[in-house]
Amino acid sequence: MHTAVLRLNSEDKKGIVYNVSKFLYERGGNIIDAQQHTEQLDNRFFMRVHFDRREMQCTKQELKRELDELAAANNMEVEITFNDERKRMAILVSRYDHCLYDLFLRHQYGEINADIVLVVSNHPDLEHVAANFKVPYCCVPIEKSEKESAENKILELFQQHYIDFIVLARYMQVLTPLMVNAYRKRIINVHHGFLPAFKGAKPYHQAYEHGVKLIGATSHYVTEDLDMGPIIQQETVRVNHTHSVEDLVSMGRDVEKKVLAYAVKAHAEDRIMVYRHRTIVFE
Repeated sequence: MHTAVLRLNSEDKKGIVYNVSKFLYERGGNIIDAQQHTEQLDNRFFMRVHFDRREMQCTKQELKRELDELAAANNMEVEITFNDERKRMAILVSRYDHCLYDLFLRHQYGEINADIVLVVSNHPDLEHVAANFKVPYCCVPIEKSEKESAENKILELFQQHYIDFIVLARYMQVLTPLMVNAYRKRIINVHHGFLPAFKGAKPYHQAYEHGVKLIGATSHYVTEDLDMGPIIQQETVRVNHTHSVEDLVSMGRDVEKKVLAYAVKAHAEDRIMVYRHRTIVFE
C-alpha cells in the first residue's frame, strides 16, 4: 500500500489543518482520513492524517525533510510513517499463554499490521507455542541480582532482529530503566486488573475478597513507575457474588486478551499519541 500516516502535535492555533492539507495537496497527496483533537485545558492540537502518496513525486526522504521544515516554521511536532514499512514486533512472555496465543492468531488472520519476529521468555515453557507459528523463541532466565545483565542480552536480541516495539504478554518481570529507556513509548503491557485498584499479585483474589461487582484489565505503555504508564485501553466485566475465583480468572483472561490486542493494533497502525501521562487514541 502506498499510503502514509502523519501525526501532529502543536499549540492550537488557526491554519494548522489548512497548512497540512495544502502541504500534501501541493505534493500530489490525497487524504484518505483525517482526525483531530483539541485539549482545551492546555490549548494543544493533535491530528492524524492517513493519505495516499501514489501520485507524489517526492521520495520518502524528501517528504520527511520538507515536513520537518513545515513543522519548524510552524512550531509543530510531526512524525510520518509509511504503510509499506511494517513494524517489527517482539513479545516478552513468562508462563501464561492466553495472550500469546491470541496475538499469534490475530496476526495469522491479518488483524495486526506488524510482523511478530521474536518471542523472548524467562522460562522455556512456551517454546512450543512459538514453534507452532514458526517464530524464533529465546529463553533468557532472570535472576534478581543480575536483571540488567539479562536485559542486556534481551536488548542484543532485539537489535539483531531490528525490533521496533515490544509487547509484554503477561511477562511477569518488572523492567529496569535500561529496557524502558531503550524503547520508551514502544513497550506495551497488559495489567491483569482495572488500574489503579488491586495492584500487585493475585488481583482476582483481592477482588473476590472485596466482593467487587466489576473486574477488568488495562493496557498501557511501560514507564519506570510500575503499572503507572499512559493507559491505552481498559475494559470491565460485571460480576456478582455467585462467581468463584476461578470464574473471575477465566473472565479476566478474555478481557486481558481484548485490551492487549486493541493496544497492539492501535500502536501498529500509528493511532496513538502520548501527551503527558495519557494517550490520545484515534479510532
